[in-house]
Amino acid sequence: MVLNFSCGNGIAVKFGKHVILLDPQVSDMISFVSHAHADHSPYCFVTKPYCTAETYDLIKLRDPTFEANVVKENEKIKFDDFTVKLIPAGHVLGSVQTLIEADGKKILYTGDFKTSSSLTCKPINIEQADVLITESTYGLPNYIFEPIENVRQKIVKWVKQQLADNFSVDLGGYHIGKAQEAIKLLNENGMQPKISETIRQYSEVYKKFGVKLDFAKPKEESNIFVKPMHLLNFNKGKNFKVAALTGWSLIDRFPFGFPLSDHCDFKQIMEFVEQVNPKRVYCIHGYTYELAKEIKKRMRIPAKSLESPISQQRLLVDF
Repeated sequence: MVLNFSCGNGIAVKFGKHVILLDPQVSDMISFVSHAHADHSPYCFVTKPYCTAETYDLIKLRDPTFEANVVKENEKIKFDDFTVKLIPAGHVLGSVQTLIEADGKKILYTGDFKTSSSLTCKPINIEQADVLITESTYGLPNYIFEPIENVRQKIVKWVKQQLADNFSVDLGGYHIGKAQEAIKLLNENGMQPKISETIRQYSEVYKKFGVKLDFAKPKEESNIFVKPMHLLNFNKGKNFKVAALTGWSLIDRFPFGFPLSDHCDFKQIMEFVEQVNPKRVYCIHGYTYELAKEIKKRMRIPAKSLESPISQQRLLVDF
C-alpha cells in the first residue's frame, strides 16, 4: 500500500482513492476531529466530520453551526475498504486518537494526548501501529515534568497557605480541560471556586457527561477564582495571589505558576512511541524537528517533521 501524507488543512492521509483529513480547518472529504480545542476544530464545513459526543457538545457551545457524525470511542467505523477507530487520548473530555486500518496497515494520529492521570477525562488507550503521527508540544529533551501528583499537592498546599494568610487567589487555566482539572482538584480538597462565565458553560458540559464539579453560583462569593489564562493579572493588587496552571511554567513563561499540563513531557512522548512500536514516525504541532531527531537517534526509528517543506508531501511505499 502506498501512503501519502500532507500537512496544511490539518493532516491529510491519502491511499488509493481515499483522502482522510485529521483535525482540518475546513472539514471536507472524510474528516475526524480529535478534541474541542479551537486549534484542532474546523471553522468551515463542507462535509460533517466525525467526533465523540463530548467533543460535539463542547464545540457546539462555541460554534452553534457545528454539526458532526457523532461516534463512540473504541468502536470501528467501517468504510469501503478501510476502518477507523477513535480511542481515548487522555487530553481533555472527549479527546481521542484516530486509528486508521487499511490493507493490513495501521496509522495512528495522536491529536493532543497525555499519558499521566486526569481528574476529569478518560485515561489514554495505547495501541500499536505501523505509522505514528504524534504531537510534539513538549518535544525537547529538557521538558520534563514532575510527577503529576506532586504538582497537584503543591498547588493545593500553596492555595491553602494563601487563604490562611488572608489573600484571595486567582488560578489561570484554559477554558476546556485545565480549568475543569483545577476545579476538580480544589473540590477534592474541600474548596469551591468562583469561575468565569465561559468556563461555567464548558463545565456544565463536563457535568452532563458525569464529571462532578462544584463551583460557586454567579452571585456567590469565594476567595478562589478559576479564570481563563488571558485574564490573569499578576499585578492585580497586594491582596491577591495569582498562579498560571500550565506546562509552560517550566520555562518561566508566566511570572508564577505550576507545571500542570494536559500534554506529555519529552520522556512520556518517548515512552509512548516505544509502546506504539511504529516503523515510521511523523511529528507535528510543536518541536517537530527536535523530536524527530531524538526519536531517530535514541530509538533508531525513521522520523521526520511533517511540517517541514520537504515533508509536505511524503510518499511511503510498502514497509
